[in-house]
Amino acid sequence: MEVGFRRPRHKKRHRHDIQNDRLKIYEYLRESCLKGILMDAAVWICVSDDVVKQLDYACFGNLDGGHGMTAYIRDVMSSIGVELPETCRNTVRLSLDEAFFMHYALKVLDLCKVDITSRQPSQILDTKQIWEYMVQGRSDFPILYICYHHFRSKGWIARTGLQYGVDFVLYQKHPALAHSDYSVVIQTPGMVDGRPPMSWHDLQITNRLTGQVGKRLLVVYIHDPAQHIGYKDHTCIDRVSLSEYLVRRWVPERTQ
Repeated sequence: MEVGFRRPRHKKRHRHDIQNDRLKIYEYLRESCLKGILMDAAVWICVSDDVVKQLDYACFGNLDGGHGMTAYIRDVMSSIGVELPETCRNTVRLSLDEAFFMHYALKVLDLCKVDITSRQPSQILDTKQIWEYMVQGRSDFPILYICYHHFRSKGWIARTGLQYGVDFVLYQKHPALAHSDYSVVIQTPGMVDGRPPMSWHDLQITNRLTGQVGKRLLVVYIHDPAQHIGYKDHTCIDRVSLSEYLVRRWVPERTQ
């Protein structure tokens, strides 16, 4: 099923929308040569005010950490030979999904790893190493990222759906401009990374909750022809296929 665009429920705010100049924003981020630190199941980057604005337009990350984290990131980068400009005074925290998408799909971000115990940084990691570290940080990262990559590549803005009990919520426009349209639940054949298949009872509960907050429920199935191999590296992104199913509550009185 192709996820359909419908008229978004706008918020009473004025903000820049990325739909018209998304490619320009990505090109600006690519020219900025962003470098981040993979630490504690998140990615931290130290950037200038202009980059913060572009990241916000593109809906990547959140300002976090304060001056102490900014100084720490600058010290870590300096220890591996990366000197950040003095204008980089803001710390932005990226989710694993956002960071890998920026690295793998957009080619705008390089990453290094910091050991949690010794706090010693590594050199810049390649894509395979980044994938392995992120899987270590979160066992269900592969299926979450595959779904995130799928919708981001189609122009949707995917954000965490934790507050609604789902994997993601999807926006047509910037979250400051409009409410999300869909709640997304990911399903895979059998149990993958400790995630059991959703029962009909769970599906009914999630669908009712989704309807009460003005969204529609989308169940995404990930089909892997080589499931026995697993998701050991990022090559699984091109191997799998996704099916989207829109769930609606059937009310007999309305269809008679």
